[in-house]
Amino acid sequence: MDNFTNGHPGPGQRNRLMGLLETDDSIQEDKPASSKKEERSGHGKKGEPRPLETPYQKESSDFPPKVKINLNYRPGLVSNQKDPNRFDRDRLFSAVSRGSPEALDGLLEYLRRTSKFLTNSEYTDAKTGKTCLMKALLNLKNGKNDTIPLLLEIDQKTQNPRPLVNVACSDCYYRGQTALHIAIEKRSLDLVKLLVENGADVHARAHGEFFRKKKEGVYFYFGELPLSLAACTNQLEVVEYLLNNPHQKARLQEQDTQGNTVLHALVMIADDTEENTKFVSTTYVEILKAGVKVDPTWKLEEIVNYDGLNPLQLAAKTGKVEIFKHIIQREIKDPVYRHLSRKFTEWTYGPIHVCLYDLSSIDSFEENSVLEILAYSSDTPMVVLEPLNKLLQQKWETFASKRFYFSFVSYLSFMIIFTAIAYYQPLRVKFTAGGFLWVSGLIIILLGGIYLIFAQVWGSIVYFIQAFSLLLSAVLYGASSENYVAVMVFSLLLGWVNMLYYTRGFQRTGIYSVMIQKVSTWKKLCMKSFWVVSRSIEESGTTKTSQSRGEMRCQGRILITTCVKPSGGEREMCVLKQFGNSHTREMT
Repeated sequence: MDNFTNGHPGPGQRNRLMGLLETDDSIQEDKPASSKKEERSGHGKKGEPRPLETPYQKESSDFPPKVKINLNYRPGLVSNQKDPNRFDRDRLFSAVSRGSPEALDGLLEYLRRTSKFLTNSEYTDAKTGKTCLMKALLNLKNGKNDTIPLLLEIDQKTQNPRPLVNVACSDCYYRGQTALHIAIEKRSLDLVKLLVENGADVHARAHGEFFRKKKEGVYFYFGELPLSLAACTNQLEVVEYLLNNPHQKARLQEQDTQGNTVLHALVMIADDTEENTKFVSTTYVEILKAGVKVDPTWKLEEIVNYDGLNPLQLAAKTGKVEIFKHIIQREIKDPVYRHLSRKFTEWTYGPIHVCLYDLSSIDSFEENSVLEILAYSSDTPMVVLEPLNKLLQQKWETFASKRFYFSFVSYLSFMIIFTAIAYYQPLRVKFTAGGFLWVSGLIIILLGGIYLIFAQVWGSIVYFIQAFSLLLSAVLYGASSENYVAVMVFSLLLGWVNMLYYTRGFQRTGIYSVMIQKVSTWKKLCMKSFWVVSRSIEESGTTKTSQSRGEMRCQGRILITTCVKPSGGEREMCVLKQFGNSHTREMT
């Protein structure tokens, strides 16, 4: 226990007090007001971060107001003379940026005399929170800076309650970054060892905006953790040291603020280039092997992030084809690590290979499975990779084809009945065989419309519009409104356009269906509507037309085609007559 000596706090008690309050020995003329020019110099364009280190800008001195005390204050000892041995931030930063230990002579005595620490706010950048240790790490010469060991030694001798080695940046862009992150980014294994030996936190998270993945702006996402940074920058020696050092071993299961582990981070930085794929794949396997050395029961690839995705599912979600291919086809021959494989070659005979694949996280019986992700969220050609292609082929032959053809026949029958009902609409329903069939068909299409409404609430918007228009036309027909014809024709038109969906299930038309559906929904609707209406006009022969070279505009694009081009009014009357001529004859 620290005791008070002669009414003054002992060293330990004083250090604890300094953890709450900072001391100040400067005089008024030492702290000029920061100019507006200096304040503006630290800000780039809107949304861009202030550089952490640049030779073209000085560190900011625009500190927020802070209460400070001077424990060495004595009445009557006030002096306006500058202390020639005083260390301010500019003097300290200048010495460490030059890598000159001699310029730091007397620093320890000064800090002890003034009860200051190197982590005090006056020794940091007011905007970013950069410390003198970070400044030294950012100014290496040939990978070294002789002031770094000296700074760590001085900080320990002052018994700093906030160790300099673990102080992180405080601004919104670089928040959480520590000296260890900078040493890893500088690719210096010796400095990483020095920092870890001096108590650096190997699980510190750099979670500022600069380290977050975003759609716009400059960023570098690496998983926030020092281990992830080393892995994502292809530093296997640093990875091995962080995992096996005797001071504080990095945990492979550690997750960042998004729930991503080091394996997730490797997937995130993959870009499908040859060089990137090689180092990401190698590092990925080495991380798995390192986990086996620590605990063979660990299942690192089953850890999910806060979106519920493991590394394999994340690769499928983000469209990283090469790393996805590596994961699902990974085969390790070494018996010690063979259980890490997802592919097992059972036997070979010449060019024939019989392999077994691990389908965990792939098959659709699991939540967020790869097949589900590829079916609904991805446009990448991953389905052609083995074993996905074999799995899909087996599913199709086993049950999917039967369900598809049943759905196709049902929808085709529905559209035929809908077309017949739209074509023949009697004024009065008679109790005859024809009247019974008409009523039965009407009930079928109404039930079909209700089914499509509920089935497509979270599905295709085009099917939903078709069903809604169908039911709306039935309501208008029941209300004896003539507008039901236009709504019914619109629904019928969409219904036949939606038959395009079923062409995907046939070998001869599937490829063309996919190509057409790559076009946006509105463009597709325009082209299909134009084609169907044009065919209807040509076949009806009820309008006055003239042969000409026509143009159709669709979302800024001009399609040139040789066709019959009636006026807008003639086209509308032609379509209405095509599907309502029987009703007109009855009224006449």
